[in-house]
Amino acid sequence: MSKEFAAYSVDRYVRENEAPEEKNRIELEDYKHLTERMTSSEVRWLWAPIVSFALAYLGCYLAGIKYGSETHASLLYLVFVLFNIAAALIAVSSWSVIPSRSIAKDSMLMLTLSLCSAAIGNAFDTIFWLTELSPFKQNVFTNLFFVFAILFALPGVYLLGRVCRVKFGKTPFMYSIGLTIIFMTIPIFMNPAILSAKAELYSLKEFIFGLLYAIGIGYLAALSLHLWRYAQGRLQNSARLIGISLILLSFGCAIYAGLFTSTPVTEIPSSPVHIIIAMGYILGAMGVRRTEQTIRIIFNLKDPQLPPSLPLIEIFGPSLGLEVYQKMESRIKDAFEELLRAKAETEMKEKIISELETEVRLRKETEQALIFEKEKAEEANKTKSQFLAMMSHELKTPLTAIKGYSQILHNPPGATTSLEECKVKEIAEQIVFNSSHLQTMIDGILRFSQLESGKFTYHKEEFLIADLADYLDALLNQQQQFSNAKFSTHIPDRHLKLYTDKLSVQHIVVNLLMNSIKFCKDGEISISIAQSGKDLVIEAKDTGIGIADSQLEKIFDAFYQVSHGNSRKYGGAGLGLSIVKKLTEELNGKITVESKLDQGSRFEVLLPDVVREKS
Repeated sequence: MSKEFAAYSVDRYVRENEAPEEKNRIELEDYKHLTERMTSSEVRWLWAPIVSFALAYLGCYLAGIKYGSETHASLLYLVFVLFNIAAALIAVSSWSVIPSRSIAKDSMLMLTLSLCSAAIGNAFDTIFWLTELSPFKQNVFTNLFFVFAILFALPGVYLLGRVCRVKFGKTPFMYSIGLTIIFMTIPIFMNPAILSAKAELYSLKEFIFGLLYAIGIGYLAALSLHLWRYAQGRLQNSARLIGISLILLSFGCAIYAGLFTSTPVTEIPSSPVHIIIAMGYILGAMGVRRTEQTIRIIFNLKDPQLPPSLPLIEIFGPSLGLEVYQKMESRIKDAFEELLRAKAETEMKEKIISELETEVRLRKETEQALIFEKEKAEEANKTKSQFLAMMSHELKTPLTAIKGYSQILHNPPGATTSLEECKVKEIAEQIVFNSSHLQTMIDGILRFSQLESGKFTYHKEEFLIADLADYLDALLNQQQQFSNAKFSTHIPDRHLKLYTDKLSVQHIVVNLLMNSIKFCKDGEISISIAQSGKDLVIEAKDTGIGIADSQLEKIFDAFYQVSHGNSRKYGGAGLGLSIVKKLTEELNGKITVESKLDQGSRFEVLLPDVVREKS
């Protein structure tokens, strides 16, 4: 900070900018008014009660209204009360627009309340007097408002002293002693007879009240004079106006006290002393308005050439203003550093918390994964046990049959050395059936193992549906020997050419057919292979035992059986439909199922974009 920074003021800025920009010109014009002891507006307001009372006196004189008469007193006192109310309104409007909450605003609030209390007291006095509820100034209720006015003004002056950085000490008390002596001599000067024992006082109570008001306001005036003398900054002018206001009011109250010793009560409202008191009220209101203007104009100067400490220097003066600014700057810097430290600590804590949350989340995920893997392993172990138990039964059954029929062929029972031809053919058919059943299960297991391990290879080739139909016919002819079901096929066009993996399509058809045969012993089974645009639709329908709705989503799981009891009743490894689904998905197709319990099932496989053209 430069050494001349402290002394920089708006006065210097005004001198350096004789031709300011348009946006700053109005601000500088307003500021120039603050440097004046009294602005033209304040002078006009000060002259207003003098001129108004002069016109009122002149008007009454020209109208022939006698001085001290009831009409004369009423008119003059109404003019006084109107100025008192006007002063209160000016103070209220000025205080309300002081920006932000501050000691200066609180100080002006107290002074405004003081003016308002005096205005209310005088207004009630006027009402009670004109309505003849009580004699002039004889109501204790209205005197309370004047007491409140003094009590409000006292903290207002002290707060203004804090703003101006003025310490009052004992000096104002010494001033007040001198003013008190002066105020006490005024009633004596107006009526020397009050010193005698036989003095006649028109209103002793109001004389005492007036004297007490004069002494109380005199102490306030002493405070204001001290404040005026030692205040620094632009609020010195506000303190000057308030000080003059309080001096005028204290002198007016002292004269008022003298009037109640020397003048009939009916003539007091016509007394010119009200001019002095009205001027005191107006100057007090001007002091509040000057404070509002000073704060508003100084803090609204936005030119970037002005230093940031300027408002404080203007308010408190160069030395105190800079001291206040430096203290504020130091406190703001300390607060900012503390904020940075708090921010750094907060960020560190947030980082630690984030790391802890991440660690907790990872631990939970790990625990969930371990639990899942454990459950998966337990399920796999259970499935393995079930699979081994089932396969031991499923493999043992055809092997036992093959072995038994082979032994019969090798060693015929009884004394016969040979079997009849029909019996040999029957035994051979059973051996073939059980061998085929065993081969089907082993092929299914091998096929599923290849699909699961990803070792199953696909080879797309062109072939005719007729090849698939011939394979299906041969398969049906073989199965009809061992099943009581009625078979039917529906292949509308055997000359369609397909381009896909032939072996996979055969496995799909075989497994769908074998699934229907397994669960439909005596019903009807139909296989349909048809074209749908460029897609191939394979449909297998049966009227077997059907599937419950709750089990439709599980039938494509590997090794799944409708129930363990049924698995032994119907046989099989539970891989047929799982193989169909995996092969269908590998060929980019989809499989759907519709089934009702005890009514049968319908499976449909759609293989997209495999139909080429007729051969």
